[in-house]
Amino acid sequence: EDVVVPSIITNANASPCVTAYPTNAIVPGIGGVPVRKEPVIVIIRHGKTEHNKLGLFTGWEDAPLAPEGVKEAAEAGRLLKLHGFEFDVVYTSWLGRAIETAWYCLNELDSLWLPIVKSWRLNERMYGSLTSLSKNMVKQRHGEDQFKAWRRGYKVRPPPVSSFSQHYPGNDDRYRKYMTDVRYSVSETLIRSIESGRVSLQRKIPKTESLKDCMDRTIPYFTEQIYPQAAEQGKRVLISSSENAIRGLLMHLCDIPEDRVTELEIPNGLPLIFDIKSKCVKLLDDGTGRDPLEVHNFGKAAKYLFRPCQNEDGTPDEECDIRYMGALYSGEKVEISDEDQATLDSITRRNSSITTPVSM
Repeated sequence: EDVVVPSIITNANASPCVTAYPTNAIVPGIGGVPVRKEPVIVIIRHGKTEHNKLGLFTGWEDAPLAPEGVKEAAEAGRLLKLHGFEFDVVYTSWLGRAIETAWYCLNELDSLWLPIVKSWRLNERMYGSLTSLSKNMVKQRHGEDQFKAWRRGYKVRPPPVSSFSQHYPGNDDRYRKYMTDVRYSVSETLIRSIESGRVSLQRKIPKTESLKDCMDRTIPYFTEQIYPQAAEQGKRVLISSSENAIRGLLMHLCDIPEDRVTELEIPNGLPLIFDIKSKCVKLLDDGTGRDPLEVHNFGKAAKYLFRPCQNEDGTPDEECDIRYMGALYSGEKVEISDEDQATLDSITRRNSSITTPVSM
């Protein structure tokens, strides 16, 4: 996993729908933000870890959040609360950084009591023997081409980890004892039986994964568990996971081509709002007046993520703030009237004069 460093995206085809900053946050005393009742899926990548900061392959290594990651997760929770979000259920992986991120978000929402469903199928991609190694070292040792193939190749698996490595999940109690929804492994059972001198049945736990392998477990879990049991039942869902697992979810939800999904970047600690009705990804205005695409790097595949949000009848989603709408997905220029342009200019001038929200 990578720490996504903010950078400016010049791809004019990417036009995110940004939910406007609540008026009561700017002018207190005019009423609260209504709680959102409609079903929604909010996806958040965990906050930064020390492994991220050091540029290490993390994978299934259980790296905790760095202080910056804790702050990112808490700020995400505050932003969600500011925009009126509440949740009915939370899904996360078996990795501490994703669980912690969910906790810090829920703490800001006064919802630590919510049920949290944990599944290894939402884990990050398993990087095999590259786990915990420096990305720079791997690049120097194996060359740029091999490094890119292991890191970003859709079907390329890194070298597998040894059965006796500390990085093999089969040596971790949580997987050895509780990962019961995969078949038994003949080879691993034989190895462990010889080692222990008695028959020891072992599950087929991943020793390495390609991006495709990761998505082959993440997407079915979403379509067979999360969506029918929660989203389809009208529940408001929060998913806290890792970059490659989230890539799989977004590839499914946003119809991102296989050959482009590796170009999608997922910023740490940023809530991605998937509107079930309009089938699009939305962002939340943080009140700074900055364009999200000038703050966060979503990669070259951003245009697949941020398609125009429309209602069921084909009309534009009114929740989208016009200040952040550039060219449409088709690449055609957005035409607006002189009156709308004057309104837009007025909003822009007003927000440029506001440096921080007014507080009591």
